[in-house]
Parts: sequence; C-alpha cells; structure tokens
Amino acid sequence: MTATCYLIGIVGGSASGKTRLAHAVAEQLAGQGSQIIKEDDYYVDAGNMRDFDPSTFNFDEPAAKDHDLLASHLDALRAGLTVEIPQYDFTTHCRSETVLACEPRPVIVVEGLHLLADPDLAARFDLSVYVHACEATRYARREKRDVAERGRTPDFVRQQFDTIVQPMHALYVEPQRKQADMVLENMGAPDFDILAAPILRRIDVLAGKAVPRDGGE
Repeated sequence: MTATCYLIGIVGGSASGKTRLAHAVAEQLAGQGSQIIKEDDYYVDAGNMRDFDPSTFNFDEPAAKDHDLLASHLDALRAGLTVEIPQYDFTTHCRSETVLACEPRPVIVVEGLHLLADPDLAARFDLSVYVHACEATRYARREKRDVAERGRTPDFVRQQFDTIVQPMHALYVEPQRKQADMVLENMGAPDFDILAAPILRRIDVLAGKAVPRDGGE
C-alpha cells in the first residue's frame, strides 16, 4: 500500500499542452514513483450508442466523460488499490476490450479538459493546475495532431473546432482557470521541464520537504 498518494490535476483547453506537461512532471518524479491518468480514457462509450454521429456528438462537455468512474479510481488508488483504466479508441469512439492496470504511486498526475468542472472530482486533487494557450495556438496544434494521429481531415477539424470545441471551451474549460491552484502560460514552443518546475516545487511543499526545489517560487 502506498503510504501517501498525492493527486495532481492538470487541466486546460484542447491542445493547450497539458498532456506534455503531465509527462514532464511524471518523468521528473519517476524516481519517487509516479503515474499518469488521462481523462480522455474515461470518455463514455459513444461509438456504441444508438444513432451516434461523431460530427455532431459533443465530446467537449463534461457529460461526455465518466467522472464517477474516474473519481472511484482515484479513491481506490489513494487507498492503495490497483485499478483497471478503460482504454478509449479515438478512431472508433469506443472503449477498447482491453484495460490498463494502474497501481498506486506516491504521485498520480491526472490530465484532461474537465477535471475541475465537476466539483466532486475537483475536491479530490491535492494540487490543480490550469494550462493556458490562446485560441489560435490551440487550433493550430489540434489540427496537426488530429490529422496525423486521429485520422481526421482538416475540414472536419475546423468544423468541429468552430462549432463545438471553442464554444465548449468558453463555457466549461476557461472557467476552471479561476478554480485552479496554479495557472501556467503555454504559448509557442516551451521547454516543458521548465514549465513543470513550479508544479514540482508545490509537490515538494505538499510532501513537507524542508527545502523546495530551486529554493521556492
């Protein structure tokens, strides 16, 4: 059983850089024991829903995620139990038949769009971080990613971004900025190890270390 398990939530808009930041934090803490959980793996099994249409389904609202399952998994990990994380396939919009066994670690980093939009889920995090990037930057990154990795066309990405992604960002994602313990700007091509530094210092403080990394913020 893990004696102490710190839950770190990293939230931000689509293609804001939250995933790469989560990996930078986890890699820096690899020696102490860390694990990343993606909120995206907790999407509902949309592809198997009746009359499902990926061009109109709203993937960018909190209701598209199974936050109850995610919350129960975080509780189990904090209690020292192993959980089975669903694996979501973005090409079929369905959960895979396989799951990922996740063992408890001293630091669990969770990254996603809506972690703080659900008050019950938000209350579970020991530290919450909002990653900010402007609309134009996020769109350029999303188009590049979705075309290369998720089998989307540029026209589909543009239509989805304008009609769903950005309106839902304004409604659900951006308001989380005020709820976060820390806000980090991620414009351009940053060094994610540097961007991760203030998060690592806060984790040191949570752990009660006498001398934070870099001597404090």
